[in-house]
Amino acid sequence: MNYKDKFYRNYVSTHVLPRKGEATLDEFKQRSITYQKQFGKFLPKEKSAKLIDLGCGNGSVTWWLQQIGFTNTWGIDISADQIEAGKRLGVNNIEQANIKTFLQNKKNFYEVIFARDILEHFNKEDIVEILTLCYDSLKKGGVIIIQVPNAESPFFGRIRYGDFTHEIAFTSSSLSQLLRMVGFAGVRCYSIESLIHGAKSLIRFILWKMVETCYKSLLFVEIGRGRKIVTQDIIAVAKKIDEGVETQ
Repeated sequence: MNYKDKFYRNYVSTHVLPRKGEATLDEFKQRSITYQKQFGKFLPKEKSAKLIDLGCGNGSVTWWLQQIGFTNTWGIDISADQIEAGKRLGVNNIEQANIKTFLQNKKNFYEVIFARDILEHFNKEDIVEILTLCYDSLKKGGVIIIQVPNAESPFFGRIRYGDFTHEIAFTSSSLSQLLRMVGFAGVRCYSIESLIHGAKSLIRFILWKMVETCYKSLLFVEIGRGRKIVTQDIIAVAKKIDEGVETQ
């Protein structure tokens, strides 16, 4: 057993609970508002589309997708206690599984693959292998949605080093390069904007925009070009455009 297996065996008690507390359905409902804003526009119209959340944790994304009507939605995670936490809340179709093993028999199967807060847990060789498996597992026109720590953020170290099992952080440039190398097309990267849901969040939003503008100005002074994303996390969305052989 390597050190990560030991960490993932007790991931909830040693990492999730001390930071976030016990997961609840009320928390899932609040997260769903954020998920809808961040990811809703990338979802297919057909509710029968097949979607999976890799590294699903306690299944909050899977729960959100099921709540908005998607009938073929699954989640997997290497941490058994994360899966157990989700099942206690009634999340369906989530299971403990290894990503590499799980995707090997899923050729041209999914319309959407979520890979949120997962790639940073692997080394570079594993990341290339996992994204290749994701590409092969998508149908033609299928979409991958990725969220990772953003190394261009002035606060990126908080995410990159906030979990002992993290290996790497990305920029929009390196993430786009990686996805294109694997075969994906139409790569787009996005910042993660805060939701405004009251006076305090509005003040935080305004203050962050001021900080963001200052930091981008400093980058412009140094490099003189380019649009940079400086939030702590970054989202990338890309498509599979080759034909493939679709399965039923």
